[in-house]
Parts: sequence; structure tokens; C-alpha cells
Amino acid sequence: MGVAGVLVAAIIAVVALLASSKSTSAPTTRSTGVGAIAPAGSFTTASGDQATIGSLRGHPTLVWLVTTWCPSCQAGTQALAGDIGNLASRGVRVVELELADDLGQPGPSITAFARQYAGAASANPDWTWGVASSRLTATYDPAGELEIYYLLDATGHITYVNSPLVSTMSGLSGAVARLTANGHR
Repeated sequence: MGVAGVLVAAIIAVVALLASSKSTSAPTTRSTGVGAIAPAGSFTTASGDQATIGSLRGHPTLVWLVTTWCPSCQAGTQALAGDIGNLASRGVRVVELELADDLGQPGPSITAFARQYAGAASANPDWTWGVASSRLTATYDPAGELEIYYLLDATGHITYVNSPLVSTMSGLSGAVARLTANGHR
């Protein structure tokens, strides 16, 4: 009985060890830190086209996920409207995406939001508006923040992550300057 007990305990220990090694060594679906390749994800543009994060490669891109009812997102969009020309002159495109289902709160559509808070700048060809898929939202905003943004280089690597945009604009400007000075246009 003593040997049987030791054998059962050993089997339980091996099963537990295997189970824990599977959970820690399994690939993660989210790697959104600086230096990582931007994870896959899809979104629908305001014009109804389907697009992916991978399709953004070739140009530095600011991917900004917002909620359209958030005052900080509204203020950030107004601030970015005044800076979109500077970003475009450095070769940086902006993709501003409403988080899936606006994180469960009512807000204007991304098109109405763009018109209201970006004004004429909302039509800038270097500024794409859209709605993130549920998967993209879960990948890029797992904590359910009201807004978060990622600066991607032309190869699709994340070079800068921050939030909220309106209060971190100087940090973003510095990150854009470093990115474009290093020839990652």
C-alpha cells in the first residue's frame, strides 16, 4: 500500500508538471510590447472596406484605438487634427479605430466622431477611420482601456505604446522623430 501511494503521488506530480508546462509554454496570442511585430487583427474602415494590421506595412503607422464617447479620446482627436500634417510630412499614417462595440457604451459612429472632432482634417488621406474587430480589440486592448495607441515602423514592428494621446503627444512626437530619423519610413 505504501508503494502504491508513492506511485499514485508520482503520477499526480508528473501530470501536474505536464499541465503546468503546457500552460506556460503555449504560445500567447498577444505580444503588443515595443519591439514585437504587431499582432494580426482586422478592422472595417469607415468606407466599409476590410483591412488588416498586416496591410499597414510599408509605412510607419500610428494605430490608435478609441472609444467615441470618451472625453480624452475626443480631445486627443482634436489635438491630432492639428498635427496630422506634421505626421504626414514625416511619412506617418494614422489609423484611428473605434474599439469593438465602443466597449459596451453608447457613442457616436466613428464617422460622426471623425467629423465632429477632427473637422476638415478627418478627410486627410493619411488618416484612416474605422472600427476594430472584437479580436483586434482583445489583442490590442486586453485591459479595456478607453484608448491606447501603437506606433508601428514600416516593417510592422511596435516602436512606441502609450495612452492617452492628448496628454502624451510630446512623447509621441519624440517617438515619431526617432523613428523617421532612423530611416524607418
